[in-house]
Amino acid sequence: MRKTITFLCILTILSMCLSCATVKGWVSHDSKKSNLQEQASHEVTHVPTKEDYIQELQQIVKNEIKAAMAVDKNYVYRKKPYFWKNYSSYNNTEGPFEINIQETDSKSKPYIAKIELEKTMYYTKLHKSKRDAEEDTNIIRSSGKETLTYELRNGRWIKVGSLFVPEQTEKKVGDTWVPLKEEEIQKEQPEEPKQGWLNRIRSWIF
Repeated sequence: MRKTITFLCILTILSMCLSCATVKGWVSHDSKKSNLQEQASHEVTHVPTKEDYIQELQQIVKNEIKAAMAVDKNYVYRKKPYFWKNYSSYNNTEGPFEINIQETDSKSKPYIAKIELEKTMYYTKLHKSKRDAEEDTNIIRSSGKETLTYELRNGRWIKVGSLFVPEQTEKKVGDTWVPLKEEEIQKEQPEEPKQGWLNRIRSWIF
């Protein structure tokens, strides 16, 4: 009888230990699960700040400038009925860029940003044939400022405008850049005297 009672006591103690271990396991599992859920909830509900959007736009502008600088300088552009070559360079290629950002009342477009860049464009005159454009080595240089306009639409920056205003235009003579007057260039395009090629190309690529 005494042995039986002792055996039952041992079984009871073992059962209680197992129960405690199981409860501890459940508590530990539930705690880890709760922590993971809380972390996931925090990540899902994180809302980008204005500073986050500005940093993102800094990188977008930097990538756009690098892409423009990587363009083949001998590539011939085409817009009927003309052919020409042009490429660009920027004074500041690495940033940071000065961004003028404004808030709007629109939930789908909460921000509008403008970035002003110092830019130099190099281009040839307009030609009626592709071969003439390919062989043209007389480069015109226009230096000025380009204003890029972006809108934040549904969390993404979209470029909606680009305006280049030339402040000085020059032509290379030997190794020297000489200031250029538009009327001097227009004389080289006598078949269309009403609008010189310089004005036309500005309206297309600026």
